[in-house]
Amino acid sequence: MSTRQPKQFLYLLILGALAFCVPTSTANAQTNPKIVSMKAKLFYEDKGTFSEDDASEDDHGPPYYPPKFWNTLMHYENRASSVLVIVEVSGEGNSEPRLEFTARYIPSSRASKEIVVRRVVPVDILIKAGANPDPHFVGFWLYETGCETVKLSARILGQRRTATVKRVIKFGCGE
Repeated sequence: MSTRQPKQFLYLLILGALAFCVPTSTANAQTNPKIVSMKAKLFYEDKGTFSEDDASEDDHGPPYYPPKFWNTLMHYENRASSVLVIVEVSGEGNSEPRLEFTARYIPSSRASKEIVVRRVVPVDILIKAGANPDPHFVGFWLYETGCETVKLSARILGQRRTATVKRVIKFGCGE
C-alpha cells in the first residue's frame, strides 16, 4: 500500500465531513419573520363597510396635520368610531414568533385620558413543502377612535435586531 492512498482517503474523509458543516442554499434562504405591512381600515357605522384606502401612513412624528380623514361622529355619511388594523408578517423561523402591537390614542368619549392597547400574539407562518412560507395576517380592533391621531406600532419579539414599524392615522373632526 502506498502512502498516497491513505492521504487520499484522509482528504476524502475531511471533504465529506465539511460537506455536512457547510450550510446549504435552503438554510441560507431562511429569513427571520418580519413585518411586511401594517394597514388600517376605518369601519363606517352608517354603512357597515370598511374604508377602501389604507387609513394609516408612516409616522414621522408631530405635527400630525393636515388630517387624512375627516370624521363626522354624530351625523352624515362615513362616520367611524372604530378601526381594524391588519399586520402582515412573513418569513421563516425555528420557533413560533410573537408579534407585539401597540396603539395609543385619546378616545372620542373622554378627551382627557389616553387609551393604550397592547397585545402580544403568536404568529403562525405555515411552510408548504417546497414552497415559500404563507404570509400571516393579524387583526386588531380599536374602539372609540374618531377625532384624535392614533399612533400604531408593531414589532417581532425575540429577535436581536427587529425593526419596529410605526404608523399613524390622522383624523380631523367636525360636523
